[in-house]
Amino acid sequence: MNYRIGVPASSFHHRSWAVHSAQSGSTSQAFQGHCSAPPATSPSPIPNTPLLHPVSLPHPNAASHQSPMSYQHSSTSHSSFIVLHSLLSYGPNLKFNVTRDLTHVQLRPGCRATMLQELAVQPPVSHMIITIPELPAWTIDVVNPRGVTVNNVLAMIRETLNRSVTSHEMQRSSRVVNAAIDSFRARSRADPREHTQGVKRVDFLGPKVFFVGLARARDGSDSWEIHFAQNV
Repeated sequence: MNYRIGVPASSFHHRSWAVHSAQSGSTSQAFQGHCSAPPATSPSPIPNTPLLHPVSLPHPNAASHQSPMSYQHSSTSHSSFIVLHSLLSYGPNLKFNVTRDLTHVQLRPGCRATMLQELAVQPPVSHMIITIPELPAWTIDVVNPRGVTVNNVLAMIRETLNRSVTSHEMQRSSRVVNAAIDSFRARSRADPREHTQGVKRVDFLGPKVFFVGLARARDGSDSWEIHFAQNV
C-alpha cells in the first residue's frame, strides 16, 4: 500500500492519515477521549483520503496526561488489570517507520497529537521492557520515573533499533547476516552518512520496518512484544 505526500487526494487511494502538530516541552495539554471513529459512509465507494503530513513529537520528558478513555484493554488474562494506550495497540493508529526520524510519525484522523504525551499504560509504570520476537538478542528498555509515555516508547524503539551492530553481534548465521547486509545496502544507498555507520539492528528486520503495535508477552511476564510489518 503506497503513501505519498503533496499529491492531490483524487489521484490515489491509501489509508487515511491526518494533519497534526504537537507542542514540545513540559507543558501538557488537556485531553478528552481517544481516536475518534471515522464518519459513517454509505455503501458507495469511499472517497480518497487526505494528504499525509508528519506530526511533531513532544520532548521525551514532557509531562504526561492520564485519560482512561484513550486506552484499550489487553486481551490476555494475565494482564487484565493493565490497559495499553490506543496509539500503541494493534491497528495501527499511527504510521511509524522505525528507520526514519520521529518527525515523520503520522497519526490517523481523530488522533490528537497531544495523545503522544499521555501515559503508555494504565496504571502508570516507570519501566517497560519490550522484546523483539524477530531479534531476541536485543531488548528495548523504556524508563521514565514520572511514568512512561507513548512518546517515550516510540523514541526508545527508534533509538534501540538504530544502534550500529558490533562485530560480536554480527556473529550469527550467514543467512541472517547476509540478509541484514542486503537491507543495509538498500537503506544506505541514497545516504552516504548512513553508509559510514555500517549495519544497524534495524537491518535485521528486513523489509518489516513499520511498527504495528505492542502485545503482552506470551510467556506471562510483565514485558511486551513489539511487532512489525512491511507496510501499514
